[in-house]
Amino acid sequence: MFPILVFLFTVVPALEIYLLFKVGAQIGGFNTLFIVIATGIIGASLAKSQGLQILMKIQTEMQTGQLPGNHIIHGLMVFAGGLLLLTPGFMTDIFGFSLVMPGPRHILIIWVKSALDKAMKSGNFHFQTFSAGASRQGGGFYSYTSNESSFSHQKQANEEIAPGVFEAEYKKHD
Repeated sequence: MFPILVFLFTVVPALEIYLLFKVGAQIGGFNTLFIVIATGIIGASLAKSQGLQILMKIQTEMQTGQLPGNHIIHGLMVFAGGLLLLTPGFMTDIFGFSLVMPGPRHILIIWVKSALDKAMKSGNFHFQTFSAGASRQGGGFYSYTSNESSFSHQKQANEEIAPGVFEAEYKKHD
């Protein structure tokens, strides 16, 4: 994880600055500045419109009693793409537009789903959440780790359970 963070916070900005200087030398500083500002404005408006469409689809699915899992992933990708489009640079703009535009986003979602599926099947998927609540309500830190055929839940904090709250374990067998 650390090498990925080093890459994202040092190498990518350095390449973005290099590209901005190279493009600025070719087409001029004001033109480069105009392109950066224009992609930010266009990207923000595109992310807003796509995000609202996805939000409406999520609401429709929830009203019909369906789980909006795919649309939540779409929404997160549009949000990430909007953030990338607001950052100045050409590489982040290209990747941001690929996350915001519906066509490339659908292709990337297939890849993301397959990567998550592989991580879950190999046991490399780990999810943590914190339940905010007083000790009498059973609040605490929960850790979810995947195995090949099970999804285990381990309560790592306070073991006291509130009245009427049942703790259970679930194990899926194929």
